[in-house]
Amino acid sequence: MSPCRFRYADLPPHLKAQVDALRPAPLTRPADESGASRPPRRRREPNKTEAAYRREVLGRRTDLVSVHFEGITLRMANGHRYTPDWVVVTVADRIECHEVKGSYALHSQQRARLAFDQARVEFPWILWVWAMRTKGGWA
Repeated sequence: MSPCRFRYADLPPHLKAQVDALRPAPLTRPADESGASRPPRRRREPNKTEAAYRREVLGRRTDLVSVHFEGITLRMANGHRYTPDWVVVTVADRIECHEVKGSYALHSQQRARLAFDQARVEFPWILWVWAMRTKGGWA
């Protein structure tokens, strides 16, 4: 099965808006009903495995325009949402979504694989990569 590739220009407007909106969230939040300002949400950061993938695999590629950790969330037809670990935009305006897992298989990994496969079916114009860390590197 050949990888599915597409261009940024071919995306529907709502997905273009998600890609374009990958700027950091503002640090202030609106006041709640009592008038007290809520503290800003902490931004998620990659875990050690995800950071290693960014450094060892994505960091070596020269065809990348931008790399974002959990850059988009996809809403699927079954009502579920899926957020890939890394969203990559290439020089050729193609979007790639990378899901990174460690070698230790947990129950959550099976759920992530189901969501990954569902997103791959519903968004065929995105290049999907399932990366698993092994003792010898990345598979």
